[in-house]
Amino acid sequence: MRLAIIATALAVCSTTMSTPSLAQYSHCVPGRGCIPTTQENYNACFQLALHRGLTVTVGDRRNLELFIYQCLAGRIPR
Repeated sequence: MRLAIIATALAVCSTTMSTPSLAQYSHCVPGRGCIPTTQENYNACFQLALHRGLTVTVGDRRNLELFIYQCLAGRIPR
């Protein structure tokens, strides 16, 4: 009986715990700082950068990161 009560309590707790719908993290650029963002916003800015001609090569990586940073900060219109 005691085991049934504990199992029921665990089941209720696990289903009622709040989970974030959108995980947030910070996108940081050295010398510029960090911006809180979601994966969806980062992906949108990344795709916009690719659409505007930036590439994911070693030589263009810094430009790509700065573009994404500015996009997430709202300085580049989507």
